[in-house]
Amino acid sequence: MVEQKKVDRRILRTRQALFEALLDLMLEKRYADISVRDIVEQANIGRATFYLHYKDKDDLLTSNLEAMFVDIAARIRPLLRQAIMGGQPLPSEIIFREAQQNAPLYRMILTGQGGSAVWHRLYQTITDLYREVIQALIVGGDSPIEVGILANYVAGSVLSTIKWWLESDTRHPPEYMAAVWKKLIQPSMMAVVMLDNDWYEQEG
Repeated sequence: MVEQKKVDRRILRTRQALFEALLDLMLEKRYADISVRDIVEQANIGRATFYLHYKDKDDLLTSNLEAMFVDIAARIRPLLRQAIMGGQPLPSEIIFREAQQNAPLYRMILTGQGGSAVWHRLYQTITDLYREVIQALIVGGDSPIEVGILANYVAGSVLSTIKWWLESDTRHPPEYMAAVWKKLIQPSMMAVVMLDNDWYEQEG
């Protein structure tokens, strides 16, 4: 058992070193221009060792991003629940702060350089989080607009705002961006709350 733990830690360290090497390289060049050779040289790890863990650089990226997205959701979810239960503003700044701390990575994802699968996985993570929030906020009643539509609207809004922010070199702090985004999104969400369940039939 002790030996297995040592092996596991060694594997984790190797994978972490490779992913960090990829992130460092992304500060210098576009993802499409980075090769496996660049990564192993940056990490000071043999090429054969790389292929023991990953098929290619896309596998390295997506495997680690999946773990990152799971971690982000795990950290944000309890904060969202606390805010809802306590009637406090939703802590959207955590998403902007996360994007700022990993700006090259999120810039690459949001501009599509990492491929559509990576983009859609991030989008789905954020959508699922806001679906939970919206569902919790309408306890005791039905939403006049399908929750899935609302969650996708909110997720698309926050991610497009983050994309603009990163492309503008994050000249505003994450707290400011979160506050601006809330001001932009709140009127439309409040308008939804005020709708009758048969609003569509009424407009027709």
